Amino acid sequence: MLLKRILRIAVVALVAWVIFSCMLGCKSKVDMPTWDECSNELGQHPCDFKMMDQDGKQINLYDYYGKVIILDFSAMWCGPCMHAGADADEIVKKFGKDDVVYITVLIENSSGNDPIQKNLEDWAKALGIEINPVLAGSREWLSESGYHLESWPTFYFINSRMIIKEYQRGYNKHSVERAVQKLLPQNTDTGE
Repeated sequence: MLLKRILRIAVVALVAWVIFSCMLGCKSKVDMPTWDECSNELGQHPCDFKMMDQDGKQINLYDYYGKVIILDFSAMWCGPCMHAGADADEIVKKFGKDDVVYITVLIENSSGNDPIQKNLEDWAKALGIEINPVLAGSREWLSESGYHLESWPTFYFINSRMIIKEYQRGYNKHSVERAVQKLLPQNTDTGE
């Protein structure tokens, strides 16, 4: 009789622990659909890429499926790029970091060369970027990627379904915020 009671208590405790642990630690992962083709053109699914961020973590563009993505191509010597970078965390906090990510891809360091890890760290620190990735691109990567760069900075806005919806040359904080606002799911029936 005592053994049965102890066994029941142990089973109930184990079930409660599993449920409680799952509620605290289990996150539902968004199933990312696959598509046969990618293109870095408006209305298309962007091609995935993989780069190291300022913290030394490997980042894939597709890691952010389910979020609105602000993709900022910048150069360290560019004044408007610095203004954009300084606003990155503020813009994401305004809309919610669960819904939006601001990804900076540095194409050139302050000398016009390919950025290195220290450049990413310096950029993030100088501009107060703490919650968004800063990645190291290059002119060669950019030319092979299919992204069009006509001015510094250049922005691509990707909706939560991983479709490129808008392209902007130059930086205007209000234009960036308007582009993000239009892509948030609560503003349209489909989040597009």
